[in-house]
Amino acid sequence: MDITLDTYVISDTHFGHKYALKKWPARSVAFNNSHYKDFDELSVELWNESVSKEDKILHVGDLFNDRHDILSKLNGEKILVVGNNDVGKYELLSNSKDWKVIKKIKFKIKDKELFKKEMKRKWGSELKNPYATALIVDVNNIRIMFSHFPVGERRGDSKYNMARDIIDYAYFLTKCDVNIHGHIHSRDSIQDYCINVSTERLQFRPRKLRDIFTLYTNLLHS
Repeated sequence: MDITLDTYVISDTHFGHKYALKKWPARSVAFNNSHYKDFDELSVELWNESVSKEDKILHVGDLFNDRHDILSKLNGEKILVVGNNDVGKYELLSNSKDWKVIKKIKFKIKDKELFKKEMKRKWGSELKNPYATALIVDVNNIRIMFSHFPVGERRGDSKYNMARDIIDYAYFLTKCDVNIHGHIHSRDSIQDYCINVSTERLQFRPRKLRDIFTLYTNLLHS
């Protein structure tokens, strides 16, 4: 699937998370202002209002927790870049025609073989780290890394730090212009080259990449 400015993006839907409304207050606000009895039903409705069955959508991680059944209700031709909470679950998508899964750092750019060779030289077997996932692609002369973890950001010692080091290295090795990510939910990205597309930041609706860039540009100049 080619990524274009009309590809939809979103992250961190966490379908089936038992404590979502307590953990992420923005969800509680949206839920309380709706007529739905279940937040996942609201989230699916907002997804399908935005995305048609023919549209393409890229989800940058933490897709679901317990409700695998809900994924068949989502419109679109879908790609998942594996997030930390998808490890051990994304295998359930292996028989689905609607989902493609990126479970490594994938290069869809010129000279990709040279970059893959350098990554192997630098990191060797560490590239098998299940949390080191990303998609690097050129869209309208903009080089984008889509990853779950934001580039250039850490919170102390974490079991994910090696994976994040690998992702960061790939970002700068390939001279990306922007990092579109999730993971941090409602919080602002630390780096000005990072765009957080967690569902809370998008009012729980997938947005087209062109709209994401417009919002990002307006934010930088505000």
